[in-house]
Amino acid sequence: MTFNQRATTVLQLPVSPLTWDGILKECDRLEEEFLHIPSGYKWALDYKRFQVEQARGNASASLAWLKTAIATMPYNSEIIGDYKNVVKKSSGVKNIVMIVSSKKSEAKALRLAAQFDNANIEYMIVSGSDAPSIKHVRALQVSASDAYEGTPKKVAAALTWVYENIGDNVGVLKLEDRMSLREPEKLRQSLAALAQENAYAGVRSADLDHDRCQHWGECRDPALNRRVYGKPVLRPWANGGAYYLGAGPLEKVVMALIRFPGLFDGEYYEDKLIGDALVFEAVEPKFVNSYADFGLAEGI
Repeated sequence: MTFNQRATTVLQLPVSPLTWDGILKECDRLEEEFLHIPSGYKWALDYKRFQVEQARGNASASLAWLKTAIATMPYNSEIIGDYKNVVKKSSGVKNIVMIVSSKKSEAKALRLAAQFDNANIEYMIVSGSDAPSIKHVRALQVSASDAYEGTPKKVAAALTWVYENIGDNVGVLKLEDRMSLREPEKLRQSLAALAQENAYAGVRSADLDHDRCQHWGECRDPALNRRVYGKPVLRPWANGGAYYLGAGPLEKVVMALIRFPGLFDGEYYEDKLIGDALVFEAVEPKFVNSYADFGLAEGI
């Protein structure tokens, strides 16, 4: 049988306990035996895998296959709708602070966490999975590296986790662990106002004069410490020390990075990644004068 015949046969099989294993194995065999698979079939095979794993109650595997199908067919509104329906939930938490850290800078993260505990502000601590976890009850490890060059994927994974596990109505204030909370009440007021505006907000970044060697000396891979950043500046973005994503912009970022994972290629700066993703989603940034507008400051 030709590829088209075999693929059509497996795609037409009903999903039932009698066919689960056979469908998954035939999808694997097709990818092993045929060098070229048109994207029009590739997404359908992955969507079939999603249906099988969903029927089996394997939530993580089914979601992974659905995301793969979306990346293969990113303009298919029906499977994008399936993803939103699968993860849809609403939370009583309207905003959460996301402290992005690493095992190496655990002490900084814990210091900042204590400030939010004292202020009774909801937060989480995010680190990568290639090092031991941060020892805190609100710490989350995501499937990304703690290396500097892994930060774009680490932040994207954490934002996706919030969207999928806390709620699609939640805004996020992303913080680097070098920041300090100086005025808790100002932060509360700022987050409430930005949530109401459904804003993407932060301190304005550099523009065309962006330092394209900013990552030198920071990366774990020595080759990257001598590689000049190669992406264009599309517009200024919110600086990574602290920026806010309302529920709407957050969903747009999550969906953009699922649909177009190539946005990660050659990207070392997570704040620019977020800003660029929102350029394509027609979300304008709201710039504040300084981190003090959030009730925050750099350093201890």
